[in-house]
Amino acid sequence: MESDVLRLSCRNFRSYRRLVLDFSSKFVVFQGGNGAGKTNILEAISLFSSDRGLRKASMSDLNSRESSADSWNLELVLRKEQYRTFLSVSAQNGRRTAKIDNDNVSSLAKFEEILWLLWVVPSMDNIFSGAWSDRRSFFDHLASGYDKKHKRRINNLNALQKERLHVMLFRKDKNWLTTLEEKIALENIQITKTRLDFIKLLQETFAEHPSNFLRPQVSVSGVVEKIYESNSEENAVLELVDALGNSRFDDVEKQTTSVSTQKTLWHATAPGTNLDAENCSTGEQKAFLISVILAMARIYLHSRSGIPVLLLDDLLVHLDKTSRQNLIEELLAINVQTFFTGTDPHLFEGLSGAAQVYHVEKSICAEV
Repeated sequence: MESDVLRLSCRNFRSYRRLVLDFSSKFVVFQGGNGAGKTNILEAISLFSSDRGLRKASMSDLNSRESSADSWNLELVLRKEQYRTFLSVSAQNGRRTAKIDNDNVSSLAKFEEILWLLWVVPSMDNIFSGAWSDRRSFFDHLASGYDKKHKRRINNLNALQKERLHVMLFRKDKNWLTTLEEKIALENIQITKTRLDFIKLLQETFAEHPSNFLRPQVSVSGVVEKIYESNSEENAVLELVDALGNSRFDDVEKQTTSVSTQKTLWHATAPGTNLDAENCSTGEQKAFLISVILAMARIYLHSRSGIPVLLLDDLLVHLDKTSRQNLIEELLAINVQTFFTGTDPHLFEGLSGAAQVYHVEKSICAEV
């Protein structure tokens, strides 16, 4: 099984002054004790996306302790069919800058046309029981891999909503407000369409591919969804414009946009019982998360819009032996590039012969 990610190079990043790793398998394991530097490697890969990486760290936290600010650099070599692609990301003036095949690119989102990263980290254990905004961000990230314009629409909606609030507070220009509200309504409709199409595809993928992990029923609810589902698209836009106009006073008082897909609730319920995920056991919630990630890996592979790569940080340690084996078998069947971390070698017994294994100790990586 040839690797899609061929090489990772790190310079002055976290605990690594210099690190070069060549990958020869679709499955790569970093095994070692706590604090050995394993997660730093997965974080380096995660920064080849428009997100802030799996730790959501500040730029200053990414520098090696022995290096100056803005000195870290990461490089990734990928294989796509018979071609090789070279990606790099560096610190410059407190920002991440990106290159593809040594050419500067204007946005980190360009990476996602080539590479689509999904990660599971311990902090995601409460994705179904924590803040609704975290759950919404999680599913919107998944939907962005299905529709590359989705994230840009969300960012544009946020900018338009801020501008609308500014106009209501300081400019009080009704014509300008109406124009903004028409744009906001259109963005809301497109975001809603993508979310609903994404949910349909996710459920179809669940139905097509059996799994030993419990799958959630996923849905969305909110003011915009209610308007969208009870109108034609054209009428939905008109009704949203009216709703935004009628909510101006309350929105100024509350400093928010009450009619927005940024208020949408994402529901995940247990099949059969319709019990919301936040009321399910921690084991069921973990199964929901794993099943969604596995389904998304299948969807991204099928779309061929970018190489899917999974980063699984300390995931296997929280699963019993049967669940570990089920997960490994599904990953082998999907054959998607996957990087694992873990403290004990026995966690990866099911990958015996299929994985490239590195032992990590004091930020020194040695292939086993």
